[in-house]
Amino acid sequence: MKRDMLKTSFTLAAIFLSVCAVAQDFLVNLQGDTIKGTVKALTYGPDIRVQVTEPGKKKTIYPFFKVKSFSADGAVYQPVKGPYGYAFMKLIKDGYLSLYSFQAPNQTQYDGMYLLKKDGDGIEVPNLTFKKGMRRFLEDCPVVADKIDSDVLNKKDLHKIIDEYNACIDNQTAYQKNVVEEKPTREVKPVRPETASAWDALENKVKSQADFAEKENALEMISEIKNKISASQKIPNFLIEGLKSTLNQDVFKAELENALKEID
Repeated sequence: MKRDMLKTSFTLAAIFLSVCAVAQDFLVNLQGDTIKGTVKALTYGPDIRVQVTEPGKKKTIYPFFKVKSFSADGAVYQPVKGPYGYAFMKLIKDGYLSLYSFQAPNQTQYDGMYLLKKDGDGIEVPNLTFKKGMRRFLEDCPVVADKIDSDVLNKKDLHKIIDEYNACIDNQTAYQKNVVEEKPTREVKPVRPETASAWDALENKVKSQADFAEKENALEMISEIKNKISASQKIPNFLIEGLKSTLNQDVFKAELENALKEID
């Protein structure tokens, strides 16, 4: 009997350790490295950060724009520019059109729902104006938009709407790829930096370079900074530092320095 009890205890312990191993928190940085440990999002104060406590109690702080994603308590979070600015949102459904939940201002629960396309277009899931808002948001797929307009699909069918929309985009992408492959390519003339502002010049410089890991984040940060400059708004330090870290290659040095001079 005692031997059976010990065997059962060992089995339960093995199962527990296995579950813990699978559910272990982790963070993926911009370089694609995975850091395992206890992950905690630090959303208080002016800067958004993530703290990772690795085995051995080593703690590392990662600024917002140095994080691709992280997992905590079995949920995955990604940096997203939503209706209230940049934030880490909980990923609910992934795809060309992804569904996230987020914390509304002064709230601790992830009660808000946000839809984000891969091209950067996003919308907070509407309540009273669900039909009108969603039909306009998904108008690039008329089949799905028409189903929403005719009440074949409504808010309770949100996950089905996402699935059908993503399938529609996949089909359109496959068709467009075939068409593009049949057309001859044309040379695109770059924009002359001297005719643009310092921030436009930096943006054009980034666009002109071959794809690199941080390119999409860099362009998003530049766009956000330009918008804040136009609106005479204060630029958060984490945006500036994030951009510096992302564009630390020599090829961007001159344009980056000139752009930063405009906000000093």
